[in-house]
Amino acid sequence: MGDESSAATPRAGDPQNSNAALRPEVQRIIQSGRQKEVRAAGSLFSIFLLGLLSGGCLWACFTPLEFSFLAWIAIVPLAVTARLNSLPRFSWMMLWLTGFVSYLITLQWMRLGHPAMFLALVALAAYVGLYFPFFIFFLRRSVRWKIPVWLAVPLIWTGLEYARAWLLTGFSWYYLGHSQYRWTTLIQISDLVGSYGVTFLVALYNGVIAELIPRVWLQRLKLDLPAQPEKPPGYRPLAIATALLCATLGYGYFRQMPADSFPAGPSVALIQGNFTPELKHDRDLILTRFRVHNTLMQSSIELQPDFVVWPETMFPWPMQSAADDVTDEQILNQIPREVLKDYGDEAHLLTEPFRTQEVQKSLASHAQGVGAALVIGVESIVAEKDKTRIFNSAAFVRPDLGYLGRYDKIHRVIFGEYIPLRDMFPWLHQLTPFGAGFGIDAGNEIRSFEYGEYSIIPMICFEDTVPQLVRQMAAQRDSSGQSCDVLVNLTNDAWFRGSSELDQHLITSAFRCVETRMPLVRAVNGGISAFIDGNGEIRDPAKILVLKEPLEGLAPELTEVSGLRDPSTGEWRRQFSGIVFGQVPLDPRESLYVRWGDWFAALCLIVTLFSVLPRKAG
Repeated sequence: MGDESSAATPRAGDPQNSNAALRPEVQRIIQSGRQKEVRAAGSLFSIFLLGLLSGGCLWACFTPLEFSFLAWIAIVPLAVTARLNSLPRFSWMMLWLTGFVSYLITLQWMRLGHPAMFLALVALAAYVGLYFPFFIFFLRRSVRWKIPVWLAVPLIWTGLEYARAWLLTGFSWYYLGHSQYRWTTLIQISDLVGSYGVTFLVALYNGVIAELIPRVWLQRLKLDLPAQPEKPPGYRPLAIATALLCATLGYGYFRQMPADSFPAGPSVALIQGNFTPELKHDRDLILTRFRVHNTLMQSSIELQPDFVVWPETMFPWPMQSAADDVTDEQILNQIPREVLKDYGDEAHLLTEPFRTQEVQKSLASHAQGVGAALVIGVESIVAEKDKTRIFNSAAFVRPDLGYLGRYDKIHRVIFGEYIPLRDMFPWLHQLTPFGAGFGIDAGNEIRSFEYGEYSIIPMICFEDTVPQLVRQMAAQRDSSGQSCDVLVNLTNDAWFRGSSELDQHLITSAFRCVETRMPLVRAVNGGISAFIDGNGEIRDPAKILVLKEPLEGLAPELTEVSGLRDPSTGEWRRQFSGIVFGQVPLDPRESLYVRWGDWFAALCLIVTLFSVLPRKAG
């Protein structure tokens, strides 16, 4: 009996006894691991929700909804991640995904241009979406440098907007400050620090709110908070933000000019067509496009404008020119063989326009007939010894002196007017609605033109959304040391078929007026043609005459409508052919932003990059 009892009882050192003793510990470890996985999954999902909430608010504060108040809290969900002890695995990918989805929805109007632009839309949304994880990365690094969250948020968000204005030729759309365009008193600070100053102020309130959110709210999201609660920031950051807001509004109140106090400038007739991009390149309908624009121009004579402006590339025949030392043979060598084959023995007809410059002479004749200076959107083909260059141009023609020159677009649209790295990656042309050989050349000179008492500087397409370029234009001085009086934008927004792109383009250009304290007029195919004063106010023109189409008979039928906004919809008028006529409100004020440039935004970017440097513990 004694032996049997002894055999049934585990002895010390027995493997069976050891396994039995370890089994509860193993189960505890496994259970603990599972709990950590569950917590990590819950935390990752919370990060996804925070990113999605910020992305949704950012989308909603711009067109078409324009819930501008959301901008003051839009990046709070992202900013609270700076208060976390750590981020779960895959957080960076999740943050990029929410940014990608947000901008995919925001930029959805790109798909309307052409089916091939779907790929460009995805590529651009993927790129801009990267700014979500980069914002969090720099924000968390700044906190390690003891920069408080409420201050780090505006510094980094503003710095990244400035970086976005330059990287990959720049994309200065949907800045946080742009959402406040209706609050004209607030945005007057743009003549000191650009629209970046408005962004900084709005982001500052986001940072303050992110730091004031109670810790218990974040605990409910299962986020990894520090074991020791952070020291409450108190209301000092809110007081600082409020003081800065009051100072900004005070500056805007005294800096803003009353609408009726602007000196009267030149009268301008903006010729607006409504031709889809398919029609623009349809050879069979070129004459229709010309007839509509020419009819509208002739109809503007009774308004006695000083300037008549046609939209981008709406004159259907290109201006061709060649230097005197370029031979006909050199010109023919640069023309595609399939074109030469079509002309056969009459190939000399291809070189004659380069010598006779018939288009320039035709434009001069039109200017004389109208009795006004013309700014015409036209394609330019310039034959050089080694190559033929193609430009997107604005021709300037005076009734007394004829054709005086052209401005060639400097800032080209990526995938729209040129394909980067095309030689290295030929397949990139698939991101555009054009063939593999498509592309235009970039101009290299800002041009100003004078007529009567006034000087103008033209810009083309999206150039009015590029703050650094428009600032350079505004800083130009003529031979007498005078700056220009009016900025003139020639655009073709019919690509986007009346979508929210038209509104956002107009809104973005309004900030250029405040920054430079110069008025801007916009002639836009498909709309929205407009007059904008130096306060950034989008003004009602003196007359809007809408053309009845299709044209019938010799006498066009024009109907006058009231106001730039359609009272039945509340939206800016678009997608019509007509004349938008008015007198430009000149602005006598100077701009420190034009003189000093983007010093403030550059400083924000420097601080952002500085946060990457390693910091010694303690």
